Amino acid sequence: MADPVIAFIHAIHIAEEASEAPSESNKMDGITDAPVNFSADSVDIGYLGQDGGWKRSMTTSKSFQIPISGHLMRNDPTHVLLRDAFLQNETVYLLIVEDADAAPGSQGHRYPVKVSSYEEGRTSTDVVTVSATLTGQGAPSAL
Repeated sequence: MADPVIAFIHAIHIAEEASEAPSESNKMDGITDAPVNFSADSVDIGYLGQDGGWKRSMTTSKSFQIPISGHLMRNDPTHVLLRDAFLQNETVYLLIVEDADAAPGSQGHRYPVKVSSYEEGRTSTDVVTVSATLTGQGAPSAL
């Protein structure tokens, strides 16, 4: 029987180039949530009379979004890169490392993304938070 996956991420990184490996210089401190939401578009392919009039569909394009959130580290280079990627509409790469000690190709995933929304939250009783929505720009790959 398979074991459940432990909800633990070793580290989250953001890089300017697809070739960058996870390192201390591109590690994002303060980010606490980064769920990956996959979806697929579909088109109807059934025709009248097929299967007694029941609709069928075919998957066309797949996509993903990653809403990230956590505490803002204003002068951290990775937080600056996140904000700049939003302002300049640049593609960046989110690297989610699940097991840094695993063999290459099994450590985690690299996601090419654009920052489609960016928010800095402020309250009088808490630290400044950051949240952003990262929209997929192609297929993810293994780290």
